[in-house]
Amino acid sequence: MKKRWFVLLILALLLVACSSGNAETPANNAANSGETSVTNNTQPAAEEPTAEPVEEPAVEPTAEPVEEPAPESGEPRSLILATTTSTQDSGLLDYILPYFEEEYNVTVDVIAVGTGQALQLGVDGNADVLLVHARAREDEFMANGDGIRREDVMYNDFVIVGPPDDPAGILGKNKASRAFEMISEAQAPFVSRGDDSGTHTKEKGIWADAGFDPAGDWYISAGQGMGAVLTMADEQQAYTLSDRATYLARTLEGTELQIMVEGDPLLFNPYGVIAVNPNKGEHIQNDLANQFIDWLISVPTQELIAEYGVAEFGSPLFTPDSAQWREAHGMGAAEPAEAPAAAAANADLRVTGMVQNEMAWTEDEVRAMDTVDAEAINNSGSSETYTGVPISALLELAGVKNQATAVTLLTADGDSLDITLEELAACADCILSFRSQGGFSTTLPAYPDLPRLRGVVEIQVK
Repeated sequence: MKKRWFVLLILALLLVACSSGNAETPANNAANSGETSVTNNTQPAAEEPTAEPVEEPAVEPTAEPVEEPAPESGEPRSLILATTTSTQDSGLLDYILPYFEEEYNVTVDVIAVGTGQALQLGVDGNADVLLVHARAREDEFMANGDGIRREDVMYNDFVIVGPPDDPAGILGKNKASRAFEMISEAQAPFVSRGDDSGTHTKEKGIWADAGFDPAGDWYISAGQGMGAVLTMADEQQAYTLSDRATYLARTLEGTELQIMVEGDPLLFNPYGVIAVNPNKGEHIQNDLANQFIDWLISVPTQELIAEYGVAEFGSPLFTPDSAQWREAHGMGAAEPAEAPAAAAANADLRVTGMVQNEMAWTEDEVRAMDTVDAEAINNSGSSETYTGVPISALLELAGVKNQATAVTLLTADGDSLDITLEELAACADCILSFRSQGGFSTTLPAYPDLPRLRGVVEIQVK
């Protein structure tokens, strides 16, 4: 009996031990669940559905880094543009480049130096694309294999500017070389770029055409960009050669310099864009350079160029001249950059200055226009009938700008005659009459006191 009781006691103790071990399991689970048991009270099982979504997003973070290149490809690429100072100083680049940068997500790093320095940057592989204005040197750059693509972009012209009192007496001259000769003879102060730029190259060409090698205290070689040279010339009341765009931009800052000589075909100023040879190094952004060129010569960008300066000056500072622009405007596929210069060089009569479109005609073309007869006093003092084309009709073809007030008529010998637009408007029979030996003379019946010019080649609107 005692033995049986002892066995029963042992069995009872074993049952109690098993029962208490099973009871600890939820407590241990609760202890292990920690904050979950507190947050979810008595529903730790709710943890399992929460754990499954945690693992699903874990796959997506792994996929997202694979997509990371997309944001990285959105980082702006960089293009190095080496260009002449005139495109920068005139404000043109500030006007057009933001359109390219925004459309193509590109940062254009502009290095504005003289054309010679810009071309050297290309030779050295320190630029991706060039925008310059010295055609002979550009052709040499291409011939040497330093560039792989060149396109015409635009043109304007050079002007000789000087102080209002004009100590050399060059105002109104129609030959740049003659004006330089007179400046040299008067030893009037002249500030040269002196920086191997396109403008400096043009200036040296004019001095050579005049037969002079300028030297002396009066001739100042600045070694500076166009804007700085104009400032120096203004301060020293000196003459200088400037591209028209930079000069006009400076007039907004109050320069006293005035245009003295313009319209000579020698002063024609074309601009070209060149892609640097990618063989210069792997760092050359050839694809981006060509993308920039395609954009620059496209019709929409050429329209931007055509708009620039109109609001401030009544006409653009640069004239679009890409092949695409010329084709879109029915100008043909001839060498566009040289066509205006060639036309002007072959012309017998030009209208230049403050007009919507500078015009150039041969004598045959002028003689084919509608003519009128005018009675005027000849050299013998008797009345004579002259036939010719009204000056007002020629001005109408060119489109005189609203700001213009007068014209200067110029001869091939450099003689000139000034007359106001108001005076011309009051004289319907003020004509350029045809000379028997060829060429044109002024016939101004309403103004007999004005001298008669023979051999008129240009009408400058001012």
